[in-house]
Amino acid sequence: MTIGAVTDKIKTFKDLQTRCNLYKTNDINFFTEWVKDLPHLTEVEETEIALIKEVYDYQRVDGFLLEGTINLIIISPLLKLAGFFKPPYKILSPYGIELEIDDPEETIRGFIDALVIQQQLWILVLEAKRNGIPVAAALPQLIAYMLAQPQPYKTVFGLATNGDEFIFVKLQLGENLKYDYSTTFSLLPSRHELGKVLQIMKRLGTEISSSD
Repeated sequence: MTIGAVTDKIKTFKDLQTRCNLYKTNDINFFTEWVKDLPHLTEVEETEIALIKEVYDYQRVDGFLLEGTINLIIISPLLKLAGFFKPPYKILSPYGIELEIDDPEETIRGFIDALVIQQQLWILVLEAKRNGIPVAAALPQLIAYMLAQPQPYKTVFGLATNGDEFIFVKLQLGENLKYDYSTTFSLLPSRHELGKVLQIMKRLGTEISSSD
């Protein structure tokens, strides 16, 4: 499978099964990185998270956020707080990805950027349209891109967000292909879970930096 072919072939979880022989695992111990051994946040990190949320609330009040705004006010500050701008991490040039999602009212198409850290952490940012794009709807294509990207590692992680919601993914490569994903974390007023998102990002950073 090539990167260019992913959009044409993988649009649903069923496509992952039939075209890639890839299934969501039922093993509750497979993806524990988003629930176990999460690092504690410092007072400085807690303060920074509160500031990101404050900016988000201010910008979000006028409607759905565009991809560039999400990158600027949420993703970049989170990457910095998680330590991904410093050694040993390297951020590869963004990939232009064509995304197509079948919405009940229309088919949503567009290009997005995906940051790839150490070839092991894909961060996919959806540009919110007028109806908003549920993050879960983009997971099959995110997983397919993670699967198609040539790399030497056995495990790859992913994060998809539309600014309002965040979902983490773990993909095991090799002969025993399988994946799982986390619950949905929200940045909306009723569920401010950005601190948890940062904790998980830092936890995955530890996994990446310790891998061969």
